[in-house]
Amino acid sequence: MGLTTRQLEAVAVQEPARDTCIVAGPGSGKTTVLVEYFKRLVANGTDPLRILAITFTEKAANNMQTKLGLAFRDRGYVSTVHAFCARLLRENAIFAGIDPEFYVM
Repeated sequence: MGLTTRQLEAVAVQEPARDTCIVAGPGSGKTTVLVEYFKRLVANGTDPLRILAITFTEKAANNMQTKLGLAFRDRGYVSTVHAFCARLLRENAIFAGIDPEFYVM
């Protein structure tokens, strides 16, 4: 399946690489666009481990991780907002002054 004109505009990699935010309705191809964008970033020299993909739902994160895993052999990080924040806090718990064994309610 080819990309639409709008999707092609969204995946156009600009130098230097830039932060990207995609907002669109369900079923509009957001994950496809992001995976293609990531592929193009990597093709232009970006290390996949320098790419962070954050989404709101576990379903979307799992879907994106599956597609990125196929493209990059699990080199990259996909997460929900809350899981990313929890990971960041756990990795820096002492500096943040919190118990590293905390849990998200």
